[in-house]
Amino acid sequence: MKKKIPNNKKKKVNKILSAAKKNNKPPESKAFKKLQYEFISSVSHQLRTPLAEMQSSVDLLELYTKNENKSRQIQAVDKIKRSVNNLKDTIEQIAVLYKHELKKQRPNFALIDPRKFINELLDDILMLTGSSHFINVNFETEIKQIFTDEIMLKQILLNLLDNSIKFSPEGGQIQLSIKQNKKNVEISVKDEGIGITKSDYGKLYQPFYRGNNVGIIPGIGLGLAIVKKLTAILKVKIECYSQTGRGTEFILKIPQPSQ
Repeated sequence: MKKKIPNNKKKKVNKILSAAKKNNKPPESKAFKKLQYEFISSVSHQLRTPLAEMQSSVDLLELYTKNENKSRQIQAVDKIKRSVNNLKDTIEQIAVLYKHELKKQRPNFALIDPRKFINELLDDILMLTGSSHFINVNFETEIKQIFTDEIMLKQILLNLLDNSIKFSPEGGQIQLSIKQNKKNVEISVKDEGIGITKSDYGKLYQPFYRGNNVGIIPGIGLGLAIVKKLTAILKVKIECYSQTGRGTEFILKIPQPSQ
């Protein structure tokens, strides 16, 4: 539910909007060209793997068709489908990140109903990831409204929750906590997963980077890069606390107009 902003909050609102606009100033041409080159190189590398898998599966399918091996044909088709889905997910994440790199998207700030927002968020994450984990929601303080861009905030939290689910054991507990203080609304996503090694902290938000301890867990390393871009646009402070083998917590501090 979106509401009009009261007059007594307009000063603080304008300050946040101004900061967000300043953050979206066009990049310098040399730096931007370098960014484009690095980005295209990374994208090309990431697309080769699913394409190679599809080509291999097509070759096998052709062989199994000649031999009339139906069970092997089905396996090859299933592998092609998985590769197509992986490719689709990769392209979608790249499109999201590249859009924010180009600074095409601007925040649309409004007052939103936090409980309605969280309910919709949980419906979305359930549809995306299934019900293999338990997400416990805790409103630590009574919050009537959050001043933010609803779509961007949802995208941030979907990525954080998706990572928590991906890097946690099946049936694990994930804590989603919301509280408010004088200046911010704080949202925490905490899991019981593999954690982040100290050597990975410096590259945590780097596009296409994956932690040294992720093993065979699927992913392309774009989720946190997208989170970082969106938090910067919204002027949201993000903090990360983690212990290897014991889990990770991300805390978002969302600036709010003074009461």
